[in-house]
Amino acid sequence: MAVTELKNQIKNRIDVVTEEYLLEEILNLIDFELGEEEVFIIPAEHQLELEKSLEQKSNGEIISNEEVDAKIKKWLSK
Repeated sequence: MAVTELKNQIKNRIDVVTEEYLLEEILNLIDFELGEEEVFIIPAEHQLELEKSLEQKSNGEIISNEEVDAKIKKWLSK
């Protein structure tokens, strides 16, 4: 199928879409493919928390998802 024909089919289908989320996803996909997506800047206070979390991980101060799930199930069963 030719590129022009594909573009026309896409345009026709987009014209009938009314769901905002779907249009946003289509736009995000196009922006991603064209390299035009926005760069997300992490706020300084979030960066500090991320660094703290990474340090805790390095120090072995972590709990696995399985352990957390088990604790939650135990707590909910009370």
